[in-house]
Amino acid sequence: MINARHHDVLRAIVQDYIRTAEPVGSRTLSRKYGFSLSPATIRTIMAELEELGYVAQPHTSAGRVPTDKGYRLYVDSLMDPTPLSPAEVEQIEHHVGPTTTEVEDLLKEAGKLLSALSPYVAVALAPRLTDNRFQRVEFVALARDRVLVILLTDTGLVHHKTVMVEESLTQEDLDRIGRYLSDLLRGHTLKEVRDLLVSQMAEEKALYDRLLAQALRLGAQALADETEADVYVAGAARIADQPEFADIHKMKSLYAAFEDKSKLVMLLTECMRNEGCHIFIGSEISVQAIQELSVVASPYRRCGQILGVVGVMGPTRMDYGRTLTLVETTANLLSRCLTEQAA
Repeated sequence: MINARHHDVLRAIVQDYIRTAEPVGSRTLSRKYGFSLSPATIRTIMAELEELGYVAQPHTSAGRVPTDKGYRLYVDSLMDPTPLSPAEVEQIEHHVGPTTTEVEDLLKEAGKLLSALSPYVAVALAPRLTDNRFQRVEFVALARDRVLVILLTDTGLVHHKTVMVEESLTQEDLDRIGRYLSDLLRGHTLKEVRDLLVSQMAEEKALYDRLLAQALRLGAQALADETEADVYVAGAARIADQPEFADIHKMKSLYAAFEDKSKLVMLLTECMRNEGCHIFIGSEISVQAIQELSVVASPYRRCGQILGVVGVMGPTRMDYGRTLTLVETTANLLSRCLTEQAA
């Protein structure tokens, strides 16, 4: 059974290892943390923690380092969240504020800020079009064969996409097409929109009305392959500053994982299923390529509806107390901003 003395020693090991990235020995704990225990007693407790799987000894003569199990106990039971300074909160409010109108811009700002205020990689999962209902679609002529599509949803998501067209269209035609499709698609989900477009294209009227046929084709092009959420990654290079990843092969593997958006989407989507902040530690992560990291992530909302997730990824030796507060504060301020925009 693990007792209060085990908790105290484990807490000290985790806190010291977070700061130094060096295995922690009994003399260090006795000297730095004011235990009323002899080094020999501390060694016995450390040996018991190792037997229970909470710490490991990387070398015979070295001290101990926390395991994923040890970090989990620390995060769940022993950690005190570290409050942010008023200046840091003000900085987040300034960057994630109502002056920015588009969700994508807000998420990019939030990611940059999370990476700047922590030594870790920031991630932000954007709202998926599949989870939203359409409000309006606009088309802007860029060239004879290219049109910019602007999709607006009920959650405030603004999605841009450039599509190629076979026949040149005037801006007046594009405006008429936009009004027609907005009336047709408003209030429908992505799946419903696609079904509507297919059924409309099959109607006899679409075969004889040139502009209607163009509108339906353009709508289908605009929504082709729009199924996956986007993930913004900020500060990926900062992972190289961590001593755990000095090995070039580890670095290459991590960078490849950061570039594989589908795996990040899968991981961050898990954080949308429940309330509150989520902490995944090492082997708990479902994506094998980043199981040497920990992830702290929290959903953000608009009027109470979860839209996506913001968070950070770093070594399992991350400062969980500060990171938890930083991510939760950013998610809460982002939610407040998005809700104020909707009012």
